[in-house]
Amino acid sequence: MTEQLNKKTATSRVTNRLYQTSTMSALLDAVYDGETTLDDLLQHGDFGLGTFNALDGEMIVADGVVKQFRAEGIASQAHGGLKTPFACVTFFEPEQTITLDRPHNKEEFEAKVDELIGNPNLFAAVRFTGEFELADTRTVFCQCRPYPHMLDVVARQPTFTMKNISGQMLGFRTPHYMQGINVAGYHLHILSDDAQHGGHVTDYVVKRGKLEVASISDLEIELPRTKDFAEANLNPEGLSDSIRVAEGG
Repeated sequence: MTEQLNKKTATSRVTNRLYQTSTMSALLDAVYDGETTLDDLLQHGDFGLGTFNALDGEMIVADGVVKQFRAEGIASQAHGGLKTPFACVTFFEPEQTITLDRPHNKEEFEAKVDELIGNPNLFAAVRFTGEFELADTRTVFCQCRPYPHMLDVVARQPTFTMKNISGQMLGFRTPHYMQGINVAGYHLHILSDDAQHGGHVTDYVVKRGKLEVASISDLEIELPRTKDFAEANLNPEGLSDSIRVAEGG
């Protein structure tokens, strides 16, 4: 029996399969409390991003370690019992790796990833490791009930500009037909090499480093069974514009 359980555990680690808890449209409508713990999340991936219950900062998952960026923009390791209302993870296995040896701004970087992936209708996992000329980031404050709409939260969010740093930027590209389920386009978080600084990236210029990408065609979404989620408006008017503002796009 023990041998069968071990075999099941060993075969459950599927590379480049996206696991997601809840939806972006739920987060936009202030569904800030989820049921998934970080320990549970890490069973589905060691690479990804998200946020924490009560919108208590930004999350980056790198090499199986979950870092939490609170409003001051300083990273700390998050304990496994914390819960998330929205996160996306995978066991990232790069399918293509290239070296960028000249600066690329946000638009040029995204175009390069699009070129490497080819298929615009698939998800993509993206990781850049190297030097940045600049990275504009944001974090969010922990919220108290009754929770405000996310657009009200981001209107007051702290922002930071980091210049001439080294680190890793990772996240996902989501096809446009999945807007609302996730964030259409690019959703990236950054972590400095000293593992102390970072957050949600709104603008950047990469200088030089390693770009790794993989396409994703396998997706699992776990929806919450909470009262808040049941009562959320998941298809509001102007959804795409609201997500663009919320994500700093």
